[in-house]
Amino acid sequence: MLISTAPGRPRFGHAGGMGHRNFRFAAVMGLHTFISAGTFLLGKTAADTMPTLALGLLRFLIAGAGFLLLARIRHLDLWTVARSDWRTYLWAGFLGVTLNQVAFLGGLALTLPSHAALLYALTPTVVLLLAWARGQERPGLRKLGGLALAFSGVLVLFSGKAGRALPPRWILGDLMVLVAVVAWAGYTVMSRPLVQKHGAQRATTLSILFGLAIFAPLGALGLPRLVVAAIPPMAWVGLIYLGLMTSVVSYLLWFHALSMKEPSRVAIATNGQPVATALLAWIFYGQAITPAFAVGAALVLGGVLLTQL
Repeated sequence: MLISTAPGRPRFGHAGGMGHRNFRFAAVMGLHTFISAGTFLLGKTAADTMPTLALGLLRFLIAGAGFLLLARIRHLDLWTVARSDWRTYLWAGFLGVTLNQVAFLGGLALTLPSHAALLYALTPTVVLLLAWARGQERPGLRKLGGLALAFSGVLVLFSGKAGRALPPRWILGDLMVLVAVVAWAGYTVMSRPLVQKHGAQRATTLSILFGLAIFAPLGALGLPRLVVAAIPPMAWVGLIYLGLMTSVVSYLLWFHALSMKEPSRVAIATNGQPVATALLAWIFYGQAITPAFAVGAALVLGGVLLTQL
């Protein structure tokens, strides 16, 4: 809708503003989705060769340093904000860093990247239930239908990857990834008020730093088992990717998305991760794309679009 304030100088009204906002949200979540897909693939190389606790500690030391540098460049006041909401940031750090990372990295070392991506497709369901329980959202039939459609697409997408293709430890790995999903969903729901109050970068930085403070003593226990000489180069690449791309860029994109949309809409957009994971696995590892991929991808994208209308 155009509203003219002067001849020859139209400006966009509400409809144009909403269109721009939706486009920006789609761009943010699209980039987040592909970065997260890379996390499952490159993170696997690091998780296979590094002790889980040591990997988590190194990852968030890199991320913490990156966030502190960004905060210093932008002259952000972190101390005042931290004192005002330290209890909430403590819980957010525990869920988003300590519990999520121990469960995710440990589970990823025991199962396949595609299976971890499939389990993470449960995130919107858990987020919606938690947000509903906290009174942040009241889901309608369209949103519930879109969520069901997207998840059905994920099931179709990976219908051919049955237990035969998985290592014997897959049950424990799957359970650990499921714990990580619940922790991430709780982190998402708890973080939205912090983002709205303090902004995406402050909220992300403080949740990472609080989480690192909680995790550091536990992560230090894994350092004696870290044999540097035995770690292949691709595992170091995976660690850097986890520390910078996943824990800095991806977290900032996630928090920025939370400033634009309610938690369940942000979470449902991540159902594209299994599709992106399969595409990247095809491009870089030559894993075949079956007809189930096309059907599953269409269902996933259709479900995501339905929830965003």
